[in-house]
Amino acid sequence: MVSVTIYVEGGIVNASESAEAKTIDNSSVFREGFHKLFSQKFAEDDFDLIVQPIGPISQTKNYLKKLIDDEIDGVILIDLDGPKNRKNDRLQSYSPLDTSRLFFMIQEMESWILSQSEKLDEHAENEGLTRKRTNEEIGNDPLIRNTHPEELSDPSGKLNTLFRKYFSIEKNRRGKVEKKPKSYSKTKDGPKLIGLLNLDSLIEVFDEANSLIIFLMDENRDNVDADTAQNNSQNGKCR
Repeated sequence: MVSVTIYVEGGIVNASESAEAKTIDNSSVFREGFHKLFSQKFAEDDFDLIVQPIGPISQTKNYLKKLIDDEIDGVILIDLDGPKNRKNDRLQSYSPLDTSRLFFMIQEMESWILSQSEKLDEHAENEGLTRKRTNEEIGNDPLIRNTHPEELSDPSGKLNTLFRKYFSIEKNRRGKVEKKPKSYSKTKDGPKLIGLLNLDSLIEVFDEANSLIIFLMDENRDNVDADTAQNNSQNGKCR
């Protein structure tokens, strides 16, 4: 069994979140969401896939050092927080550390989500949200229509706008149903949406996602082949 570790930015509640959200340990939610996504390529039969949230982006340098010091076969995945042309500048900011294992969600995790906007309806159904504008497809909204997801500035803000435009929360208070727009939460909705995404589709849209998967596959191919050969040999001996 080959171990693959993916360290992901997030998992710690931001100070800007509500007091209610701060009571939730959302590290497990991030871990589960990204595990569902990457397990589409790293099957349990061949890989021991470990997804570990690292908290805020300021921890990136510490985990780059950890990969080297602890000889971990893994990568780090963080938000670029900007357009694709900023990638080299961001990589240089971590010099002189080895950044060959550092990959970016361009521009943010929410860019990945917006690339498969149809998943918003699936998430809303799972969460019991009320769909507004039922005759409109979210993917056709002028906010994101005909724009490559990597080119959408402030993807978190745009995703929040879409949430509030197309979904509402219903609450029963004193026998009266009240509706209010549903805001997007990076710590609650984000990782659940990530877990709904199709990884093959992400790879087709985002070059960086493709590079991450290729890197992990190439790095572990020899180990997987060795494990398979060993298992076949052991099975042969048992006959």
